[in-house]
This record gives sequence, C-alpha cells and structure tokens, in this order.
Amino acid sequence: MKRATPTPSTTDLVREQVRMRTPETIIEAIATIIDRRNECKRRIDTEGIVVRDMKGSVIAHPAIKIEQDSIKMLDDLMAKHKKA
Repeated sequence: MKRATPTPSTTDLVREQVRMRTPETIIEAIATIIDRRNECKRRIDTEGIVVRDMKGSVIAHPAIKIEQDSIKMLDDLMAKHKKA
C-alpha cells in the first residue's frame, strides 16, 4: 500500500501557518527535516523496507533509521520551541 504524501500546496499552507508564529531559522530547520523524512519515505516505498548490504545480507533499509531520527529531531525541535 502506497503512503499518502502531502501535496506541495498543503506543505506551503502549513509553512505559512507556522511562519506567522515561528522564527525563520526554526521554519527552515522544520522544512529541512520534513524534506529529509519525505525523501526517506519515497526511497522506502520505491526500494522496499529491506535491502541487501555490500555482503549480500538482507538488512532493514537504512532510510528507516534516518526517517525515525528525522521524526525525533522534529519532535525535539518543536518541544524546545514551545518552551521558549
């Protein structure tokens, strides 16, 4: 099953809503994290959740870890911004 991804217009709308209350540096960080996460999702959807490493062993796709890290970075950034 293919995952739904936000359309550029949806992303732009969210960015504009956030921009009204958030410093530009935070917005850029959020946009970068979301873009990274979306690229990981695209690669996982295209290549599958498992791939072969250089030795030929089946492993979890490395993009899964990067996607999880991106989500954590976003959560941490948002929590830090809320405290400020």
